[in-house]
Amino acid sequence: MTRHGPGSQPPGRTPVGENRWPLVAVAGLLSFVAMLDMNMSMGLAGPLGGRLADRYGARPVAVAGAALTAVGLLLFVPPGREWALPQVAWRLAPAGVGMGLNGGPAQALVMGAAPPGRTATVGSSVQPARGLGFTLGPALATAAWGLAAGDDGPTAGPALAAGAACLAVPLLAPRRRGPEPASAKTTGAATAAHDR
Repeated sequence: MTRHGPGSQPPGRTPVGENRWPLVAVAGLLSFVAMLDMNMSMGLAGPLGGRLADRYGARPVAVAGAALTAVGLLLFVPPGREWALPQVAWRLAPAGVGMGLNGGPAQALVMGAAPPGRTATVGSSVQPARGLGFTLGPALATAAWGLAAGDDGPTAGPALAAGAACLAVPLLAPRRRGPEPASAKTTGAATAAHDR
């Protein structure tokens, strides 16, 4: 059993350990404010994305939203060593606007691609997929940060997220189609006539 002298601190009771919790609370509050900026941007842009999709089509708005999300996340990739809260917030804002613009139109694309009689099933699969993304995203970013060497840690997570957002752009982009076969035209006309 170890005895501590009159001026010594027992293990775990160092001055740094005692002052740690206010720092953790401030860091948590700053993270909340930064993420609130992104979530507010997403919430405000969501209805706008729906209106634009109704006017111009779901696919172009979904692509524009994914591109804006990628731009916002790419702004984190250049190394900025001591960013203050406003410097983080203005980078998160375009990513939030992009996600807001993308959400509704992407949902409309999924619902529009559902086969007849399966709309609810297809629609219900979107929410778990979105939730999985919000769950795995921070975990993967943290893992990328931990696995990156040296000073590249803080940019590894955003680089991974930006890469995923950049990948979404061509996946959502309209595909060029060749001439439609005659049988497809006939089937499409019959379906349209049946739906009237």
